[in-house]
Amino acid sequence: MEDNNTKSHSVLLYNTQNIDAQLLKAGFSIRKKEYQRIWKDIQTSKMTHPETHYLIQGVRGAGKTTLLSRLSYEVAEDKKLSEWLIPILLNEEEYGILSLFTFWLRIAEKLAEQDAKRYTELFEQVSNLDDSAEMAWELIQDHLDNNQQKIIVFVDNLGELFKDFDNNEHAQLREVLSLHSQIRLIGGSSQLLEAHFDVSAPFYQFFKLINLKSIDETEMHQLLRSLATQTGEEAVKTIEEIITEHPERIEAVRRLTDGVPRTIVLLFQIIMEGAKESSYAYLEETIDKTTPLYKHRMDDLSRQQKAIVHVIAMNWDAMSTKEIAEQTRLPSKTVSAQLVKLQQQWIVDKIETNTKNHLYIVKERFFNIWYLMRYGNQRDKRRVLWLTRFLESWCDERELSERFVEAAFNIENNQTNISDVYFNALLASEKLDSEIKKSILNSINFKDKVGIVDYQDNDYKNIEIQLRELINKNKVDNAYQLLESNFKNLTIKDYLFNLHTLFLVDQKKFIPEVYGLKLFQKTNFATLEASYLLSIVFNNNFYEYKEVFFKILSEVIKSVDIELGRIAMVHSYCIYSLWNNDFESFKSFYEEMKKVDFLEELSKIDNEDMFYMFFENIIIMLLSKGQNEICFNIVTESEFKEELKPFYYATVSFFKDERQQEYLRMGPELQGTVDEILQKVEEYRVKYA
Repeated sequence: MEDNNTKSHSVLLYNTQNIDAQLLKAGFSIRKKEYQRIWKDIQTSKMTHPETHYLIQGVRGAGKTTLLSRLSYEVAEDKKLSEWLIPILLNEEEYGILSLFTFWLRIAEKLAEQDAKRYTELFEQVSNLDDSAEMAWELIQDHLDNNQQKIIVFVDNLGELFKDFDNNEHAQLREVLSLHSQIRLIGGSSQLLEAHFDVSAPFYQFFKLINLKSIDETEMHQLLRSLATQTGEEAVKTIEEIITEHPERIEAVRRLTDGVPRTIVLLFQIIMEGAKESSYAYLEETIDKTTPLYKHRMDDLSRQQKAIVHVIAMNWDAMSTKEIAEQTRLPSKTVSAQLVKLQQQWIVDKIETNTKNHLYIVKERFFNIWYLMRYGNQRDKRRVLWLTRFLESWCDERELSERFVEAAFNIENNQTNISDVYFNALLASEKLDSEIKKSILNSINFKDKVGIVDYQDNDYKNIEIQLRELINKNKVDNAYQLLESNFKNLTIKDYLFNLHTLFLVDQKKFIPEVYGLKLFQKTNFATLEASYLLSIVFNNNFYEYKEVFFKILSEVIKSVDIELGRIAMVHSYCIYSLWNNDFESFKSFYEEMKKVDFLEELSKIDNEDMFYMFFENIIIMLLSKGQNEICFNIVTESEFKEELKPFYYATVSFFKDERQQEYLRMGPELQGTVDEILQKVEEYRVKYA
């Protein structure tokens, strides 16, 4: 059974034309919009006159072959349509087609295979011709007319096919497709079809283009679920588990692989072999499985092209012709000429700039990552690791404050020897919120948790309903009394939210200094509880406390050593200084962090998420407050540019000087993440104004 599953996935991945029609239709979960667009046209066209011909474009593995097969099967299974329209699905690789004549010969052969009674004679007649493409088409046309039928030809790798045709053959085929209603062509290509874009070529602007873009997160989930359904119940359970519990791990891989469906199918196979603990682990195995495919792609390039691709791939970000020429030691004219060819082969993309110095980048981003991991040094591999970790952290949908408390607690406890008794005391505390307790349990790194007891929520009740009843009766003073009488019983979070409700009802009665201090008293001034309180206030924009809490933090921070053991308090001070627009205090404090090597130590900690979580709100706050220069200095220091790469590109997008051109060097795999960062900056600009 296991072998059968493996075999079916392999066929689906590399040879979709050989899949049973019903199985392919059942598993057709993406590219539905493109399918419907073309199918509706086919279904409603009577082909009484020459019809529109389509070209489906996309990188290798984008789903072209599957889409062409799906359309061909649909035509064949449509009873009314198939009476007069014959689908001709050519193989993905047609090595026997070397000329326009052999193209017609292959079509005649396929017609004879599908309807021997009507078309065997045609195939024999074409076979006996002396390589005359014109006569071959005339014979095909006559037989189709006699049988009152037409053909729709699905050709994968149309670009490769056209390469073997000379200019006269291109012109002849163009004439047939333009003037004759007996044939319609739907092609696919994983390279730029030069004939379509060359003004002097017969096929200039001839096809209606359908571009297969990267699939998004929702489509990835649809594809994984579809594959799981075809595989079995255990597969469905496994996929649902990872989508529900660890969506960030597979989303990070999707972004890095630029949402290519074939790579997502590979990811599915890897998941079926056993769940991994991180996005990077999934990425490494995916890279291993794609090595034969990508190595073959490199082997097909000329020596000069290999040198150019090597330089661009190792740089990862886009480069100018001059930069490429300097590193390859090739003349600029040679580099320019080869770049044109590499664009046509869809190996390299050109990025237009506002100058003559355009930029060039490896088109398929996962191919670039594969190259870095296979041929790069340790630093190159770390660059991939850093970005993978960043994306996994960024895509984690859990509340940032909850994740930060969990990570900070883990780090702070690793600095000292803390016994099980301490953990159990925290878990038993009635004042501690259940969210913090969950975070504590999640953060424990011990393999043996025998000494740690789980926690149970007692019959704890909030007073929110009673409080709102008093407010609705306009008994605000009574509501305050109710809250104060339950001061010891309420959790920090509930006391805070109930206070905020009263603040919104009557701000004049609310005294921030008094209640801010009471809230800190409720935390017992303990680092964990205080940090959690500060993060809740910030995340919910309870602005009534921002000044008083910053004053308290400013005093506390004077007596706190800037070290990893105090990371939560250090982070809180940074955030509150920016929230209060005290940029000078932030800058001086940041300089202190550098002096005591806090940032260097932070970048070396074992906790993979902590580094990115520490900087996330800080950088977004800086950008939302217009402090672009401070932000630029942070992300360009040391190796931070690579570790915080999406933040770097988000930052340079705000500049109006030459640094804005740096934004154009960004790889497409970062575009979605950077757009989300910029969207969050705008949200913060309004939220924390």
